Amino acid sequence: MMGAFGEWKSGHVLARAVRFAALGWLLFCLLIVMLFIVCTGLAGYRFLPSTKWIASIGWLGVVVGAGTALLVFCLVLAGATRQLQNGTYEQGLKPVLGILFAPVLGYFGGYVAGVMAWPMMLALVVGHHAELSYTVGRADNHYEKHCYSPLQLQGLMIGFDKVCGVSDEFRKGLATGTHIIVAGHGTHYGLFATELRRSD
Repeated sequence: MMGAFGEWKSGHVLARAVRFAALGWLLFCLLIVMLFIVCTGLAGYRFLPSTKWIASIGWLGVVVGAGTALLVFCLVLAGATRQLQNGTYEQGLKPVLGILFAPVLGYFGGYVAGVMAWPMMLALVVGHHAELSYTVGRADNHYEKHCYSPLQLQGLMIGFDKVCGVSDEFRKGLATGTHIIVAGHGTHYGLFATELRRSD
């Protein structure tokens, strides 16, 4: 009897530790996303990871993002199950949308934390003037959501693949596949873009 109680207690403690670790990871992902948004807003320039970094570590972002999405889905589903058992589950579309979209947000947060955390932290802590080469993806858009005069770059993750506020003069004549140099504050892993020039 005591042995069974001990096993139950240890299992209960383990379950609580797993939940605590899961919530800690989700908070870390949220912190990284918020830090990215705040730093980008304060600096006035978007953070761009290097294409070499994305090419070498992008798979990790997919793995971490998928794991975080599964984690969020399990937590939301467990919460909904408890509400059903207690009779407090809300009727309507809102809970269903929460269950469906929570994994999407979890994947995005996990991907950003897995890929962007290291280069962005380095840029903030030990960053210096750096220059990175990028390839133009598209330069003829006039406006995208929250981004005027965007210059889209190839080889980067969606949502972090453009520079905003680029002059029409600079964008004129830039075709897909053109190489440019982006200068700014950061390291060879990524930088906060402050200057663009055409590659010689």
